[in-house]
Amino acid sequence: MAAKDKKADENSKSEGLELINMPWGFRLRPADMKDSTFDTVTELGLTFLGITLILCAFAQWLVPGTLYGGNMVAMKLMLTATLGVTGGLILSISARGFRSEVQVDRQRNEIRFVSRNPRGRGEVLATVDIDNIIGVGMTKSLEGADCHCLIYLLNGQKPLRLASGTEREIRAIRERMDEFVMPAHERLASKLERHSPSPKPVAA
Repeated sequence: MAAKDKKADENSKSEGLELINMPWGFRLRPADMKDSTFDTVTELGLTFLGITLILCAFAQWLVPGTLYGGNMVAMKLMLTATLGVTGGLILSISARGFRSEVQVDRQRNEIRFVSRNPRGRGEVLATVDIDNIIGVGMTKSLEGADCHCLIYLLNGQKPLRLASGTEREIRAIRERMDEFVMPAHERLASKLERHSPSPKPVAA
């Protein structure tokens, strides 16, 4: 009995994905998203660095005793532009965050790949139309025990990785995705029905 409890505890600790049901579908994200101290520190550090660079870009014009010759003004303008653009890019990265999330939306008929910051604000990085998905697959990693859930797209496009986790997690995600993706035979039947000529009315 104790061995079973120990094994169950190990399995629960190995779970790395959280599936959250929503009225419009479901969300997938790391189970330890709220406890990622490293990501929080990194995002705060990038925010501080971005603000510092932007302040330095304009503070150099306020330094007492600054010379404003032709060459000096050109150098200062170039430095201001470089520091300002770099600081703005760093701020945009920190605001976007590093917490990945996948949203499968039945109402909008799309899959969204989202990145969230510590405040929960998300930015959509990419979207995939569910109608363009022809199948959902499962593969095992070559470097470890993890498994991957892949979605296969129309026109031979490269498969996209939907999620990675334990075999049990990926099987559950694949079964859930089967509720959203139309099977190949149903897709073919629907395509044939759309292209088949409608029967002509019989004259009385």
